[in-house]
Amino acid sequence: MIVKKVFSSLIGFSIIVTSVALIAAAAAPYVDPANFDFIAFFGLIYPFLLLLHLALFVLYILIKRNISSILFLIPALFTINIFLNSFGANFFPSDVKQGGNKLKFMTYNVHMFTDANDIETSVQGSILQLIQGEQPDILCMQDFQNNRGVGLNTLDSLKIILKASYYYDGPNDPNVFPTESIATLSKFPIVNTGFILFSETSGGNQAIFTDINTNGKIIRVYNVHFQSFGFQPYEYEEWRNADIIGKFKFLFKVKDKFSFAYRNRSKQVKMVKEHASSCEYPIIIAGDFNDTPSSYAVNYTMREMKNAFREKGRGYRVTFNGGLPDFQIDYVMVKPFFEVTDYRVIRRQLSDHYPVAVTLAY
Repeated sequence: MIVKKVFSSLIGFSIIVTSVALIAAAAAPYVDPANFDFIAFFGLIYPFLLLLHLALFVLYILIKRNISSILFLIPALFTINIFLNSFGANFFPSDVKQGGNKLKFMTYNVHMFTDANDIETSVQGSILQLIQGEQPDILCMQDFQNNRGVGLNTLDSLKIILKASYYYDGPNDPNVFPTESIATLSKFPIVNTGFILFSETSGGNQAIFTDINTNGKIIRVYNVHFQSFGFQPYEYEEWRNADIIGKFKFLFKVKDKFSFAYRNRSKQVKMVKEHASSCEYPIIIAGDFNDTPSSYAVNYTMREMKNAFREKGRGYRVTFNGGLPDFQIDYVMVKPFFEVTDYRVIRRQLSDHYPVAVTLAY
């Protein structure tokens, strides 16, 4: 009897804790990490929080057997927005605009064309074969390397296999744009280009934009690579090998890296959205956001835009296979001008990211 009472109290206390944590997670998309970054951590662990809370809810119902226990579902309902960002509910066919133009779009962090688990092993040929099979009209790449003069010339190979002549990877002057690791390739003419400088220091976390004439309609594509957590290979290995307690210890140990990344992404996403606000063309913002569906950066980008996953995604999707965060962190956001007719994550473990392929109608 005493054991049962203690167990009941423990479950009651635990479900109160997870209720508070879920409410904090529900706030994560709206609280700017630049002002208060602690809330972002609850958004990061949202899928685990939700599963734990629902398991505790079932136990609580079985123990208490009263109607008031249903109230503990309310915190979960508060998170419906990030639930729909995280779990695609498009299991039934929907009407698709007939006629008009179709655009095949892909974003892919190619990890410098190296293997997800071994940066000394090239997977350049396999990635090129994948892209050739998909035949996107517009391809946005992050962590891109042209490999001029070493092995296959990646740019020339991509132009040949896609029959695409148009390309932009930012200014060639490292004093102006300190990265060569972000690129957009198009089968359609690129009529204007530019960049958004996130940082004057060398690194891949930058953004470029291209104005592309697609069948007589000019659209703007922002290819973005937001701030990463900056984990080293040994840290990913530590995360993968840790038990549940060890994972929480690891998260506490690297909390400063989380804070730095959350704050920087907040600044970067605002720069992109502010730049886009003055554009008269239909806009696509795509790339490696390095953040989860419950994050401020992702939800800030979604304002006045459509998330391709939320429009046509099905089930739970992961786009990063390198460890932490083992979630969806690559996105395609479009203005309402576009209709999303298809969304796929291509589960080929080559790079440490999976490519995201989207079909748009307009």
